[in-house]
Amino acid sequence: MNVWWLSKNDPPEGVDFARATALSQTGKGDLVFVEGPRAPRARDASGRRMYLVCDGNPPARIPRHVMGVLPKDASVLNAMAQLYREMRQSFELGDMLITSLGEKDQQIKHNRRQLLANSRRYNAIVQNANDIIFIVGRTGRITFCNEKFTRCLAVGGTSPVGTSITRYAVEEDRSELGKALARGFDECAPVRLEVRMPLASGRVGILSLLFTPLVEEGRAYALSVIGRDVTELRAMQKRLAIQAGDLSQMMNGLAHELRNPLTVIGAYVRRLVRSPGEDKRKWDEALSGIYSSIGRIEAMIERVEAYERLVGMDAACVPLDLEKLVTSTVAEAGAGIPVEVDVQPDVRALGDEEHVRTALVRILENALQTSTPKVVVKVWRDDAYAYVSVRDFGPGVKDKVQTILSPFYSTDPMKIGLGLTEARIAMVKIRGDLEVVRQAGPGAVFTLKLLLDMRKSERS
Repeated sequence: MNVWWLSKNDPPEGVDFARATALSQTGKGDLVFVEGPRAPRARDASGRRMYLVCDGNPPARIPRHVMGVLPKDASVLNAMAQLYREMRQSFELGDMLITSLGEKDQQIKHNRRQLLANSRRYNAIVQNANDIIFIVGRTGRITFCNEKFTRCLAVGGTSPVGTSITRYAVEEDRSELGKALARGFDECAPVRLEVRMPLASGRVGILSLLFTPLVEEGRAYALSVIGRDVTELRAMQKRLAIQAGDLSQMMNGLAHELRNPLTVIGAYVRRLVRSPGEDKRKWDEALSGIYSSIGRIEAMIERVEAYERLVGMDAACVPLDLEKLVTSTVAEAGAGIPVEVDVQPDVRALGDEEHVRTALVRILENALQTSTPKVVVKVWRDDAYAYVSVRDFGPGVKDKVQTILSPFYSTDPMKIGLGLTEARIAMVKIRGDLEVVRQAGPGAVFTLKLLLDMRKSERS
């Protein structure tokens, strides 16, 4: 951006312009002061800002490519040059701003396109995730949920958005769920909780929920929640815990249970040693005691092996007709006392027939040992489970439930005491349960719980 004095003469005193003797020495866009009275031709001007400088009267006709006529006054020329420089700087700054704004606009558009693409990508990931994902506002209502939530928890295909999350939990867990929500908002920190929720399939599942606060200006305005169905995992953990507990108690109980028959055998052997062949009656009595004790040990080993086989058996999951299964099992048991069977029509469940039959046989055996005048077997169902209960009318159970389900527990010293242990592990393996009412007024009630739905698998 230059200012030129175009003339054969030097510029006036008081100005600092570069002198050019020919227009070709100047550049396009430069400011050129031409000492008059004649100006260069228009075709040679080519984008230059040109002023004619005259001492006297200006020419009568000023060419179009000449911006104007100025007196040969240094102050006027300097002012015009300064104005030109400031104007050029303003133009250049404007060009820079326009270019910068254009680049920023392009960057904003690029970022917007990128955000839109990422949003679609993340939305696809969230919607197709295997986990339940949803957002809860400060009122506890769902503001967003993915398709997994709708498939697993929504009943009747209604949208969960706008619904309080606590209504999806079982009544006993709603208070803890409300506390977890409050803690997530108040502490602005992640909170983890396991909640039981009725699933759309009809059964009750255990969901592990992780609440993560969404924070803005130091305040949580919502909670992002990721939920995973851990029902099968917790069922497996429960089964493994029961097996570990049974094994530990079995190892401790075996020492005690084996000590008695071995003591008896030792005593009879010593008697035989002291009186070899003198008294046939004593010999027969001693041998009978030895055989009886050995028989008890063998029976104990057989029952322990049966328990071990039951634990190691792969549990299949097939449709079960409970009416047929229960009636046939009761008939085969040969109770010897009246057994009333009350079956709700068309009750079916999914499980392993051999496991259910084993559990039912063991409970029937336990009921028959109570000197009950009769046994009542009932079959029914609700929205999540099918039930098979066995009630006796004996004296009931005095000990705690955990005690009577432990290995080698028996009120009869001649019994091994593994029946109820086998019944419990058989039910737990198929994700069912064994419930006990110790005092049913009179007698006790043992109930098998079977899931109505479960993933199918075949026993190898």
